[in-house]
Amino acid sequence: GGKIGAVVAKELVDNALDESSSCIVGLLSDNIGFFVQDNGPGIDLDEVADLFSIGRQQKSTKFLRLPTRGALGNGLRVVASAVLVTKGKLIVSTRGQVMNLIPRDDGTTKKEVINDHYDGAGTRVEVCLGSDAGRLDERTLRWARDAIRFAGGQRYNGKTSGHWYTSRDFFELCDSAKGMTVRKLLTDHFEGCGDSAITSGFKGKQASDISLDEAKTLLARIRGASDPVKHNRLGKCNTSDLEEYLGPYYVKIEGAYKSEINSEVAVIPYVVEAWASLLEEDDSDKISILVNRTAITGEVAATHSKTNLNLSGCNLSDEGYVYLIDVGQRPVKVTLSIITPYMPKTTEGKNPDLRPFRDTIDKAITKAVNRAKKNARKAKQDDKPIILAHLKEGMEKAGGGKVIGYFENYVGGIRFPLRNVFYVIRPYLLPIKESGDEPEYGTFADVIGDFENELGHDLPGVYRDPRGAFYDPHENKTIPVGTLTVEKYIPPDWSFNKVLYIEKEGYFPILQGTEWAKKHDCALLTSKGQATRAVKDLLDSLEGRKEEIVVFCVHDADAYGTSIYQALQKETRARKARKVEIINLGLEPWEGKKMDLAVETIGQLKKGRRRPVAQYVKDEHPQYDKWLQTHRIELNAMTMPQFIDWLSKKMEPYDQGKLIPPEDVLTKDLQEKVHKTQEDDIRDKILEEQDFKGQVERAYKKLTPKMNKKAKELHNDVADDFKKNPAHSWHDPILEVARNLVAK
Repeated sequence: GGKIGAVVAKELVDNALDESSSCIVGLLSDNIGFFVQDNGPGIDLDEVADLFSIGRQQKSTKFLRLPTRGALGNGLRVVASAVLVTKGKLIVSTRGQVMNLIPRDDGTTKKEVINDHYDGAGTRVEVCLGSDAGRLDERTLRWARDAIRFAGGQRYNGKTSGHWYTSRDFFELCDSAKGMTVRKLLTDHFEGCGDSAITSGFKGKQASDISLDEAKTLLARIRGASDPVKHNRLGKCNTSDLEEYLGPYYVKIEGAYKSEINSEVAVIPYVVEAWASLLEEDDSDKISILVNRTAITGEVAATHSKTNLNLSGCNLSDEGYVYLIDVGQRPVKVTLSIITPYMPKTTEGKNPDLRPFRDTIDKAITKAVNRAKKNARKAKQDDKPIILAHLKEGMEKAGGGKVIGYFENYVGGIRFPLRNVFYVIRPYLLPIKESGDEPEYGTFADVIGDFENELGHDLPGVYRDPRGAFYDPHENKTIPVGTLTVEKYIPPDWSFNKVLYIEKEGYFPILQGTEWAKKHDCALLTSKGQATRAVKDLLDSLEGRKEEIVVFCVHDADAYGTSIYQALQKETRARKARKVEIINLGLEPWEGKKMDLAVETIGQLKKGRRRPVAQYVKDEHPQYDKWLQTHRIELNAMTMPQFIDWLSKKMEPYDQGKLIPPEDVLTKDLQEKVHKTQEDDIRDKILEEQDFKGQVERAYKKLTPKMNKKAKELHNDVADDFKKNPAHSWHDPILEVARNLVAK
């Protein structure tokens, strides 16, 4: 049901888990809504309406700093607000009653008892949101189900700590504790505050009546009476069930950050847990983040650039800071859990501010991904002999043809995706896996890629899914770049005379919208990073065209950007060097520095590993071989006008201008256009003179009785045609009937 439904379901589950040891969530019949049911003590019937009201006063416990759920949510007020705004329905069943709750504009909620005979345990809440909330499906419940999964593990069972507050924070907590004495607030809620000496001088005083100076005095006493809470007491989410769901590549790292107000410092401990798995090459990176066992509702995006995972949202990336984690070339799926007594918020309100956790998140993700990669390398080593032993069999079964020689040719069958070969070979891999482990397609694809490099060509008969795009400026058409699409694509003659390969597909709309591509007769090509086999096939196909075509390469000024050009132009293990000349336009690091573009500092790879730098950099600017290990300059460091101006000037020395074909081509095109224009003009005149439209209408009216009679037989005609021609659409026999009627 869009984000509204997801937030409502999550808040209900969070609330249920606060009151009981477990709960369940599910869709109602026909997906008209969802329910959450717990096994707790139920809700006091006199408090139900107030509990689910928008105007309910926020409890002082919201200001208590604890590593528990609720720090980022609005609880049941969100549920009531969503039902009111979308004109939905809210049914609560508890302690023997079934009630219809009706949230109202004045912030109150009206209660209508539907049934006095509810005999279920705990509380069941059913929510039906109005049509404005969007469609409800299983995705609506993803956050709610995650909250249930993460409810286990070790939990914090202590009280809040004075070391987690500045005096301003503590003063706000006291101010919210209406009707509670200072002594009761401290003894009930703070670690180490059983000694009455701590509240000496505050006997009988209301917590909400103390001054800021008094708050400072009290906080100093609280801190003196208790030690800081050790990290391991905060708990952790990981369980065997959770690892079964998220995978075994898990890391737990403890840390602390300083929350400072007016030079006063509170030290906030935290625990970051990370689970990682490698995805297939054509997948997108995925990130899920939970704070204190419940999903955050703030948007966090994960994108892949060469070997970097780029995280943005919730202040992970901000102005002047790009959050990059080196995870390798494979996209990854990462789940993060942060347990902390206090999560700062962004200016948007309830979204967490994750800046204080950046370094620890980086370490946790890196370690978890490295464990997944280490396992993948071992799996690749174990799987390789089995895969290669059954590869020919897998290919022949997948496509139904015959593999000739040592993978030189494939005949007699149909083309097949590489994934189909994997599923043929998969049963042979299962016996070597540990219990519960599955063969991974990504590992299989890596083995095949290495084998193709050794062969010197791609496997015959195999095609790969598209992973890139090619834009023809004058046809105004974009085609996906994959094995089959490239094989079928024939560029029109005399349409463009330049191709720009750019690693960032996001630049396509800019170069199209400004008509830069049309003005330069330049096709655009990308594969989102390193060039795929299909990209190289497309460039090879440009050799021998009637028009001379120049290919340009544009990339980031980083180690992997330099290798993009090198891989395009130079010889690789899987194929010979490109036959089409490719001109490297940069961006080069020395060029970016001269332009005073923003330089980013990146982490040194561990254990003596180095980022691959192209040979032309080592030969021409050897000092930048080392510089590129820890620095980079993105194309995005330029403004869009600056980028377009830079690109045009870089191309200028090689630009042979707009495409003008030879005279015979121009003459032939003129003849065809004159002939077509004349044909259209004469046809229009003849049709007008002969009252073409009138003749059509009169003939149609004349056929109407026969057409109406034939219409009653159409169902049988269509069914009979399907028996003779199974590949037909129902449109085909209808067209045949129409032709027969007109012919007669």
